[in-house]
Amino acid sequence: MMGLGNNIVERALLTYHGLSTATKATLAISIALILCRVLCRHESTRRKELPAWGPIEMALVMNLLDGPRNGIVYRIFSAIRRYGGSFYGITSANQTLIGYEDVDRLFSSQMNHALSIEWHGYGLFLRFFGFPDTPILRKKVECTFKPWHSPVERVFNNETGAAAAFERGNLSKMVSEFVSFSPEKEKMKRWELRADTKVVKPEDDSGKGGAIEANLSTLIMDFGACFTIPPIFGHDLLDRNPHLLEDIWKFDHVVPLLFINMPTWVPFKVMKEGMEARKRLLDGVESFSRRVTQLQRGEKIDDGADMSDVSDVVLERNTALERNEWSYKERAASELLVLFASNTNTQPVLFWLVLYIYSTAGLVDTLRKEVSPFVTLTGSANRKDITAIDISGLSRECQLLKSIILETLRLAFGAVSTRFVKRPITVQDGNHTHKLHPGTFLSVPHSFSQRDPSLYPDPDKFVPDRFLETDPSSGNLVAKYGKLRPWGAGASMCRGKLFAEKELMAIGAALVMLWDISPAGGGDWKLPEMVGGPGPVKPKEEVRVVIRRAVFDGVSLE
Repeated sequence: MMGLGNNIVERALLTYHGLSTATKATLAISIALILCRVLCRHESTRRKELPAWGPIEMALVMNLLDGPRNGIVYRIFSAIRRYGGSFYGITSANQTLIGYEDVDRLFSSQMNHALSIEWHGYGLFLRFFGFPDTPILRKKVECTFKPWHSPVERVFNNETGAAAAFERGNLSKMVSEFVSFSPEKEKMKRWELRADTKVVKPEDDSGKGGAIEANLSTLIMDFGACFTIPPIFGHDLLDRNPHLLEDIWKFDHVVPLLFINMPTWVPFKVMKEGMEARKRLLDGVESFSRRVTQLQRGEKIDDGADMSDVSDVVLERNTALERNEWSYKERAASELLVLFASNTNTQPVLFWLVLYIYSTAGLVDTLRKEVSPFVTLTGSANRKDITAIDISGLSRECQLLKSIILETLRLAFGAVSTRFVKRPITVQDGNHTHKLHPGTFLSVPHSFSQRDPSLYPDPDKFVPDRFLETDPSSGNLVAKYGKLRPWGAGASMCRGKLFAEKELMAIGAALVMLWDISPAGGGDWKLPEMVGGPGPVKPKEEVRVVIRRAVFDGVSLE
């Protein structure tokens, strides 16, 4: 049955790609209307949830606006949409904003009296984890929201907190041990286990000559997760759940389907594996939450687990959840959201960052010169280790690296900002005035403009210095976001922005200083096709690479 379902989908996609643009758009509208009826048949009983057809409508709007705007399908959609100007939506329940110039002000803290992000998150909580919407659960969320999020913001969006988390992550040691050059799984690091590594040439005792093949996206994404998870959850969660990393990515594959209320019983392999992964994740995090509670109560901890390195973030959140009588199953879902959000956005971007750096001719050498003053090395010419990384120095002085990160975000990540209208609000949109009523959702797909040639010439090309500008006061080149909004807009933009920026910068700089990466089999780099979005895009296929230690004998980094 699973194979039949997958085969039907493959045949349907092949047929769809062979249709004309107008027929595709007409079919998309028809499917969207059908899905609206099927997926949303129970939504009238729910309160404050983004309609399941909202993401489908948003994708349709982006598709229509990306093409010619004189076709019959575009004219039909324009005629039946609720508002004009930059607001695109057939009903008042959901509006997609395209080209609205004042998003930051609209979504600012000054508008919190009318717009809210809380209930959008609650709706995702229900869909992702299958909880029923009940007055009791709703009340728990209302009472817990602030103490739930404050600890996360203190670490992920605060200089002091982010720096402390980096210290706990021990990135210098991790990058120095990036690959083990061993065929024995017992000697491999956790992030190597799924990367299909193959020793091409063993290292000698001096660290010279070793070469290893690996799947780059799996290696980098698991490496990033192994760095991010312990500073928050401690080592117990990762060590006690051997399938945790694989399950995060399997569950990530079905999140878009759950987002649109796709039934979990559909006979697709990806759904079956994703639901099994979700169960294992929830079971693992539930047991972890029990051990955290035992630690806080001074009770005997299950299995004699060492919970001493669990962060204050987890402890404070667990205190708030227990105070508001969240069950352990509910707590597991709550903490899985943190685990999920802190990895599924940043780690794919980290992969693309590394791929772009190493696949762009001459860029590795240029970056090594820029970042070398802030990455302290020790050891011989054949084998060096990192003893310190000056994160503040990297952020302050390494403007090319910052520009490269922004360019990677432009190409590989598309944020969507969503708000719930909780009180009546009037929005001025050029010559249009929109009166929005409570119950409306506003969604801004920032990725729509990220490949706009009027903003970014040659938009499909990776240009390392695209975001560098001359500062008028100092005359120095500085990297600036400009119109790029990879973290969303307004007061409630991504809570992990600061930590994610530091992670991308620190890991990118550290890897460049210690490792050479080239295409397996030699020849030119072939970048994979991007799939997915909004959010981070994934590679359609793996990128097979050879990894060696960088040799600095006779090479000046000055």
